[in-house]
Amino acid sequence: MKVLLTGAGGQLGRHLRAAAPAGLQLVTSARHAGDHPCDLTDPAALSAMLDAVGPDLIINAAAWTAVDAAEDHPDDAAVMNRDLPAVLAGWCSHHDAVLLTYSTDYVFGGAGQRPWREEDLTAPNSVYGQTKLAGEQAVIESGARAFIVRTAWVYSALPGNFVSAILARAEHGEDLRVVADQVGSPTWAGELARASWVLAAVERPRGPECLHVAGRGAMSWHEFACAAVQGAAASGLIKAPVAVAPISSADWPQRAQRPAWSVLDCSRYQQRTGDELMDIETALDRCLAQWTQPPC
Repeated sequence: MKVLLTGAGGQLGRHLRAAAPAGLQLVTSARHAGDHPCDLTDPAALSAMLDAVGPDLIINAAAWTAVDAAEDHPDDAAVMNRDLPAVLAGWCSHHDAVLLTYSTDYVFGGAGQRPWREEDLTAPNSVYGQTKLAGEQAVIESGARAFIVRTAWVYSALPGNFVSAILARAEHGEDLRVVADQVGSPTWAGELARASWVLAAVERPRGPECLHVAGRGAMSWHEFACAAVQGAAASGLIKAPVAVAPISSADWPQRAQRPAWSVLDCSRYQQRTGDELMDIETALDRCLAQWTQPPC
């Protein structure tokens, strides 16, 4: 099987490369790197690259993930989160290939009392969530054989995510103030990559199929920060724990509104694959264990 991985240089892309099973032909693409460098915002260049590679499966790990910046750059966010999946799905539909692309817990809004299921009503309250939902809808409208994987709060030992940011401050002895009234499903990129390859190996979808894949359990950002700091101190990544004060969202104003409750129910994925996802605590331990040697 020939697999094209877009966004191969990003956080998730690097984990997908590291976890790729033996026996398949993995073709990577990033803007200025990979086997087939490509500007994914250029539909003509993208179509030419797809025709040249001719993949059986496309895993799309490319996206606009800057949640706050999307509020000021909605058109740019839409190109990556809506238009790119639409082009990939259209190509897959015409070539009987499979697409695996990622969406977000931020398609949901407001509060909840149970984990969100795939069929629950979406109500994104940020440009980021709106563009990701538009990408989902574009894939569905294409009729392509596709897995739409909603995930949440992705982190890793690589730079540019919540855990790496707080541990960088904790390493310098800085106390932390972290939002305690937003609850979700923190997801280690390594576990998301592993689960993605499990999903890629099951029976091909007959059409668009939405699945939730995230850390098993629920934590607030504050609880997750406390766990990360304590784990980093225990493993010697930082000299000692620092104070982590709980604050409200109102005390930490951000450009984009985040949902107060975005815990995902992943039982459909587990039924589809027979695979049990890692719980949040175990996944965090695994991430910290590879902190000094993240995927290249």
